[in-house]
Amino acid sequence: MVKAVILIAALALVSCVSKPDGSLPSDPRSIWCEHNSPRRDARADTPRAELDEINRHNAQGETWCGWTP
Repeated sequence: MVKAVILIAALALVSCVSKPDGSLPSDPRSIWCEHNSPRRDARADTPRAELDEINRHNAQGETWCGWTP
């Protein structure tokens, strides 16, 4: 089990790639928008803290990415 965790951690580190010139993208928010989508996983029994997290995530997507409800 420990070997599997170490292997997964090593693969995660190896998969991190930076640009050779070290520059940032012109619009860092576009990266967030490419890798995220609206969350629609709330149910009647979802705890309040998780609902707040879902709402913050979706509000950020509305602001940065133009998501609509």
